[in-house]
Amino acid sequence: MLMPLQAAAAESTPQAAVAALWRASSNAPGGSADSATLRRLFHPEAVVFGGRYKDGQPALKRSSGEAFLKNFEQPSDKGFYECEVVRTVHTYDRFATAYSVVESRADPTAAKPDFVGVNSVQLYREGDQWRVLSLYYHVEKPGLAIDLGGGQPGKCLE
Repeated sequence: MLMPLQAAAAESTPQAAVAALWRASSNAPGGSADSATLRRLFHPEAVVFGGRYKDGQPALKRSSGEAFLKNFEQPSDKGFYECEVVRTVHTYDRFATAYSVVESRADPTAAKPDFVGVNSVQLYREGDQWRVLSLYYHVEKPGLAIDLGGGQPGKCLE
């Protein structure tokens, strides 16, 4: 386990912060996500938007970062593994935006993901640490494939 000083150093680039986000969101069966890391990563005023299709219709949900993080605190009977396969980051001064494609699996050894999503993460640098200001995730629409742009299914970035 990283000590607080080591943890902050681990998020000293936007790329490292985004990688930490997906790692911390994952959990083994019977476990929960790394809520300490997630709380450290999310700015207190963060907002999360989630898009998906429900009954064939687009659905958009908004929540505060705090409310979103509560979903990760309870142990889950199933595993939940996030595998980021594509990431593009643009940075200017204290602002960064990351676009990533993430595959989600209950079993990390499964050949096919349970679902795939695209994510837009906006980050702000406070001191030496990059923190999530906003996250927009959009779950893949059935029949509309997500371009992996050179990424490989099942091959997670670090």
